[in-house]
Amino acid sequence: MRIFRNLCVATTAMCLLLSCQIKHGGKPENAEKEQKEVSAPTLADIELGDLQRNSVSLKSEISKNQINIIDFWASWCGPCRAEMPLMVDIYNKYKDHGLGIIGISLDSDYNAWEKAITDNNLSWTHLSDLRGWESYAAKEYNVTAIPYTIVVDRNAKIIATGLRGEKLEKFIENYFNTPH
Repeated sequence: MRIFRNLCVATTAMCLLLSCQIKHGGKPENAEKEQKEVSAPTLADIELGDLQRNSVSLKSEISKNQINIIDFWASWCGPCRAEMPLMVDIYNKYKDHGLGIIGISLDSDYNAWEKAITDNNLSWTHLSDLRGWESYAAKEYNVTAIPYTIVVDRNAKIIATGLRGEKLEKFIENYFNTPH
């Protein structure tokens, strides 16, 4: 009786496995890939001010590049400032391959924000509503600590979050070394 029960369980498991494979093109890797494509969220579009105080659509900026790092930071954030040299290196290495960086500052002081950008030679797009932690962007994207990054493709589909330092650098390197 025990052998019969085990045989029934094994047969049922095999049928379930085969039905999953058939549904996704017969290959388990297709099932995983299809799931990722369906479940990947996209960033909602928002508008923030740039350094010239012009209103800029985030999605409009995102669409200019193959891949974008959305970098939440502030001039008063020590860890943010400490990571800036690496961000500059990543940007300079991959900007001609289609990388964009969009810095979203949680500053409330325009002069401090502008000075940090100038002092650190941050030559990419910078946006802020100068509302600090009350920033619409921080609330919209659930940013509760900085530095914080969101990596998106040109359609604003989120492909990574929370990467910093060497992990971010490795992710970007792997992205550009993998066919898409």
